[in-house]
Amino acid sequence: MLNAGNFSPAALAVVAIPIPVNPQGTLTYRVPESLHARLTPGQCVLVPVGRRKITGIVIDKQSAGELTAPEKVKDILAILDEDVVFPTDLLDLWQWAAEYYCASPADMLNTILPRDLRGESARVVRLKTTPSSPSAADRTQHLSDAERALFSFIQERKRSTVKALQRRFSSSSLNKTLEKLVALELVEITEHLPQRRHWPASAVMGTSARDEEPASPPTLSAAQEHAYIQVATAIREPAFHVFLLHGVAGSGKTEVYLRTAQDALRHGRTVLLLVPEIGLTHQLVMHISHRFEADVAVLHSGLVGSARWREWRRIARGEVKIVVGVRSAVFAPLANLGLIVVDEEHDTAYKQEEGVRYNARDLAIMRGKLASCPVVLGSATPSLESYAHSQAGRYTVLELPERVASRQLPRVSIVDLRQKTYGKWTNKIFSPVLQEALLANFHAGKQSLLFLNRRGYASYLQCQLCGTVLSCPQCSVALTFHLQGRVLRCHYCGFSRHAPEACPQCSEPALIGGGLGTEQVEEAVHTCLPHARVARLDRDSAGHRSTLARILKAWSKHEIDVLIGTQMIAKGYDVPHVTLVGVILADLSLHLPDFRAAERTFQLLTQVAGRAGRGQERGQVIIQTYVPDHYSIRCAARHDFTRFATQELRYRKQFGYPPFTRMVNIRIEGREEEKVQEVAGWLVQQLQACRHGQTKAPVILGPAPAPIERVKNRIRWQVLLKDKDRASLHTLLKHSQQALLARQRIRGIRTLIDVDPYNML
Repeated sequence: MLNAGNFSPAALAVVAIPIPVNPQGTLTYRVPESLHARLTPGQCVLVPVGRRKITGIVIDKQSAGELTAPEKVKDILAILDEDVVFPTDLLDLWQWAAEYYCASPADMLNTILPRDLRGESARVVRLKTTPSSPSAADRTQHLSDAERALFSFIQERKRSTVKALQRRFSSSSLNKTLEKLVALELVEITEHLPQRRHWPASAVMGTSARDEEPASPPTLSAAQEHAYIQVATAIREPAFHVFLLHGVAGSGKTEVYLRTAQDALRHGRTVLLLVPEIGLTHQLVMHISHRFEADVAVLHSGLVGSARWREWRRIARGEVKIVVGVRSAVFAPLANLGLIVVDEEHDTAYKQEEGVRYNARDLAIMRGKLASCPVVLGSATPSLESYAHSQAGRYTVLELPERVASRQLPRVSIVDLRQKTYGKWTNKIFSPVLQEALLANFHAGKQSLLFLNRRGYASYLQCQLCGTVLSCPQCSVALTFHLQGRVLRCHYCGFSRHAPEACPQCSEPALIGGGLGTEQVEEAVHTCLPHARVARLDRDSAGHRSTLARILKAWSKHEIDVLIGTQMIAKGYDVPHVTLVGVILADLSLHLPDFRAAERTFQLLTQVAGRAGRGQERGQVIIQTYVPDHYSIRCAARHDFTRFATQELRYRKQFGYPPFTRMVNIRIEGREEEKVQEVAGWLVQQLQACRHGQTKAPVILGPAPAPIERVKNRIRWQVLLKDKDRASLHTLLKHSQQALLARQRIRGIRTLIDVDPYNML
């Protein structure tokens, strides 16, 4: 546990630094006399690191007697924020996460801090006198040509940062030149501290004041009441406990969240609610504001940097007691946590795929342990990792087997797409069953949802004569054809080009699209239902953060008859007039080179099916597939999670996949294929040497090319480590740390460590 309280005159401060400085990620500083009474762990301070002055977080006290060279210790320069912006449990989480995910403490700290809280002070050079005055002219006579050029540059701009001058002029002589200009009283250099801009509350969704009385809560079902009592007991004690709230879609999981959150507030504690998508934050904030009086802070990447800092600061100061957010909100600086909720805990969006590859669900559980508060994991389709923990008794399962108000689950039918070869289908996208259902649902004044987890118009363009497929020049994937703008785009690196009229290989106008995308489905709906109000929701159509909110608002107000989308529409949106869900091609995710393919297929189908029939009328779901007998599709059609989990876990155990083993994926990337292969092979040798002598040695698979071998012109190879024991895996990684750090010494090679990987592509 970290030391709290103010610093005595003899104390030194240990400060976490967001740039690589040492394996611990901290430096020790002297506390100036003027700061003794004000400084406390968790505050944000300005400290010198070499020639730079950057933002750091005070994490602990230290005695001067512990230092070998106390005369070399530098002073803290300033306290940037009087408030504690890092509560104790968050500091502990930072240290635990850095070790668990094999990340440097600096990288982990940069992951946690909002951008406006990370900061480096800037040295600003300004003119001190008017250059046209005689005295200034006299002083410039003895400048060299290089010194005169630098001074003229400053004259022209009136002010400039030292960093900007370093980019334009020779950095080796810059400091001496600036010292000379300062000595001649031509310029002055001042320290510009990191800015802390304030953002109006109205600019952040969900923080405005209430304008109506709280709504009366609905009556709980027996299952909801049981779940609520169990969690409320853990809040009251208080005690760390993980609950797996397994409820079918529409069973009232959100109501359990609200009741338990209200209990935590009544006991004077704070609440953290995580959702997988930005669009769901607004929905949850509205539920809270309609239920009880509580100001809510919102944290997600859709906020501009200054707005995110404003929310962070409001949370740290204790101005709000509830935080709603996506993955990164797990680091919200809430003190005195009383409840953590992870909604749709199975969702892969909780796994970070850039930078430090953390899983917000797992960090939420660890944070609950550090804060001694209950954690509720909610889902209609729990991850098999969470389900296995519940079967082993580590988590408590709370079942909600029925929808609220005795509403029935939707009827699900499976259409065998193999039959269209022999049938007389007039539409290549909609089977006769789905087409008739769409027409009937529209004429009945109901809403329909069409799901296809692939954006664009066609998956690729191919020449019918020579067979050429138009591929990305930077990645080993085909370019997706987008009808809007007739653009070919790579969904991995962002490369795009206009679609040619003729094949670039044989120059014949014989290009044809292959595969389906949401744009093509949208076109087919307009043909089938010319008078329907149709919208599309995918990354292309919802590129701007305001677009997503606008489409979802129109959808909930029944201003859209048919909504087409990717997995974005499979999340927990509750729209009562949706009575038909059509899955265009259910097996797209089933054939990926990923051991979780069947699980993801089952989850997607179950989640999107759960959007139907959430009002008074029972819903209908039509699943089109080429593999109608696959157990993931059959179980999803029957709403049978237990049968699916039993069969899938049997397969996982047989082949040694999670949750029966732990995995680490080490990816080696570089522009030169031979060098990447060489380093990957060398790394495996180092790992094998480190493994020698371990009683329970992890399995090392590889090296081998990644399933998508080239992305952004970088060749990618990977090494997979597997073991039943997490500690054994981390021991191997620690023992081979020298080999892993060698990437710093091999030019052009980057090594990425992914603990508990989700994306193996």
